[in-house]
Amino acid sequence: MLNTLIKRLSHLRASFQIRAFRSALSSLDAAPQFAILGILSGLFTGLVILLFRVLVEQVLTWILPSGPDRFEQLAALERFLLPTAGAMVLALIFALLKQENRGVGVSHVLERLHRHQGYLSVKNLLVQFVTGAIALISGQTGGREGPAIHLGASVSSLLGQTLKLPNNSIRVLIGCGAAAAIGSSFNTPIAGVIFSNGSHCSGIHHRRLHARYPCRRDRHLSRSTSFWG
Repeated sequence: MLNTLIKRLSHLRASFQIRAFRSALSSLDAAPQFAILGILSGLFTGLVILLFRVLVEQVLTWILPSGPDRFEQLAALERFLLPTAGAMVLALIFALLKQENRGVGVSHVLERLHRHQGYLSVKNLLVQFVTGAIALISGQTGGREGPAIHLGASVSSLLGQTLKLPNNSIRVLIGCGAAAAIGSSFNTPIAGVIFSNGSHCSGIHHRRLHARYPCRRDRHLSRSTSFWG
């Protein structure tokens, strides 16, 4: 009985603490709270991008022994069959998906950011992870930036949703996730911050100043989890 009471009191205390944290995010002096969120965003985003890059790199190394970008080393027939097979697999996947689960890439992130308060789903994250890997492995006309930004933004958005943060904080976290994704995917942390400030953080009106700080912190942390280069 006593142990149960202690557990309930601990749970109640933790509840008040997370409530206080959420309330602090609505204050004009919320830089420390956003810094903590930026660190968490950078950590989780860096790990997801690392997993994505390891998957793509390892498969491409197996297909292309000369190097992961040496598609020209393939025979003419293989250069035709690989992207064709990849395109057919992608077409089949998207044909089987529901309309609301087909959104991927930067355009989807911006659409969710401006029309849905930055709420991104786990299903779209998984779709982007799988289809992005297939597209890169099969040599489709696209780069890592689209999947990376979507993955980073989704991870950060889901972090905010899990903590039940206010909408403005989730929008800030999407900017953090985009900066972390660019920084960890291309080893370009400054470019990640510039991109995020231009495309995401700068669209958050009165949170613009606070957004810069977590974006800077999370891209440094995400870069430390990266091995590319």
